Amino acid sequence: MQITELRLKTADLESQREFYAHVLRLPVIAERGGRLTLQAGATQLVFEYEAGWRGHYHFAFDLPQNQFAAARAWITQRTPLIKLDGQDSFDFKDWNAHSLYFFDAASNIVEFIARHNQPNAASAPFSERSLLHISEIGLATDDVQATVAALQSRLGLGIYDGEGSDAFTAVGGEDGLFIVVQRGRAWYPNTGIAAAVLPVTVALAGASAGGYSLPGLPYTIRSDHEHQPLSPTV
Repeated sequence: MQITELRLKTADLESQREFYAHVLRLPVIAERGGRLTLQAGATQLVFEYEAGWRGHYHFAFDLPQNQFAAARAWITQRTPLIKLDGQDSFDFKDWNAHSLYFFDAASNIVEFIARHNQPNAASAPFSERSLLHISEIGLATDDVQATVAALQSRLGLGIYDGEGSDAFTAVGGEDGLFIVVQRGRAWYPNTGIAAAVLPVTVALAGASAGGYSLPGLPYTIRSDHEHQPLSPTV
């Protein structure tokens, strides 16, 4: 499962453009019709304007597995990191991964993650061009097990790393994960932001089904068998 496009809402396109184009230095590939589209490695990240929008998403960018320290040095020159107990880097031994977190201009929780099982080591100095793709999107729900079952049955995805729980279950694989959490669960680490049910549209490469909306939830998932990002519309 690979995320080729991720669409999220925002009330302030200008601030998000400033952050992603100038802080993270992602290329702007389209900006029209109340929509900002940026290229993040193999993924198009799209923000759609909605007046009065309130809400905070969580999503993650994959890094080359050998460049976590370099990525940390790069991002700390651009924006503060979120800390927990004085730490701003986190070692997830069960996933064999290291992560760091920061807020974007809309206080979305953005993660950089290096998954050390992946054969994606890089030798070039770390820069915005080193970001590989968006590999995670958080989905809140009132019934984690039911939402996980729907993803499994419709998209043919498995549970990642064990059986999951009623509060948190990762669905998919290391190249792409839906992080399904209980509504109201605080997003890690120490953000104080409760997971909320917010509109999300995702395009996938390698999924086994076409367009699908999760029952009772504002989550739309599209299959992209040609491994091409969906084109932004006017």
